[in-house]
Amino acid sequence: MADQDLIRFIEAELSEPTFPEAHTFAAEIGARPGVAAVLFYGSCLQRRSAEGMLDFYALVDTPSGFGQRSLIAWLGQYLPPNVYPETFGDLRSKVAVVTIDEFQRHMGAEMLDTTFWARFCQRAALVWVRDEAARATAVRAVATAAETAAQWAGHLTPGANGPNAWRALFTKTYKIEIRVEKPGRAADIVGSDEARFDKLWTLTASAREGSPPMGSWRLRWWVGKVLHVSRLLKAALTFEGGPRYLLWKIKRHRSR
Repeated sequence: MADQDLIRFIEAELSEPTFPEAHTFAAEIGARPGVAAVLFYGSCLQRRSAEGMLDFYALVDTPSGFGQRSLIAWLGQYLPPNVYPETFGDLRSKVAVVTIDEFQRHMGAEMLDTTFWARFCQRAALVWVRDEAARATAVRAVATAAETAAQWAGHLTPGANGPNAWRALFTKTYKIEIRVEKPGRAADIVGSDEARFDKLWTLTASAREGSPPMGSWRLRWWVGKVLHVSRLLKAALTFEGGPRYLLWKIKRHRSR
């Protein structure tokens, strides 16, 4: 169970208003079948701008939530999340769909997949929620993500503190993922929100003082590479022009 001060901090942060377009788009996502909560994250949130592609996570009750086709829903149970391009008016987004139970489970330090906790230890907003039970589950999951990330930051960078430890951690997690990002992106994430990461470091002290995370980082690196290639292959089934998107992303990653 996450520290109560950390939970209160995360709950307050997730409740902060963003900008109207994000909330309007999230309400459209929330109207889909079986959606319990919608989280907003990524560069548009950081910039407080609707220009570009908005990034959402839709937390659903069952694998078929969001109106997913049976094959895609089945794949999403074993390789979450499923990612869909969505438009609303002039706005564009990527919507990652995962059951709320899997979202919570993937935040644990024992997981070999680093994707979920590495993403949600960063700033996010809960822009739509169905009820208080879903809100509480989303808050606990994000708080667990912060604790898991802090455990790994402390374990991988002994002697580093606060923002420097977070920068070192994100440098490592970005190397696992096949992402089209400019060099130094990990440092930019922390630098643009340094006071927040400094506070988060303090609030996760008890988690870092506990037992070290299970298993090795090297194993997570190899497993992560396989998972991210597999997710790109799966995206060919949910994105229009999926094979072209897959080839473009791999080419960009190799040219970095």
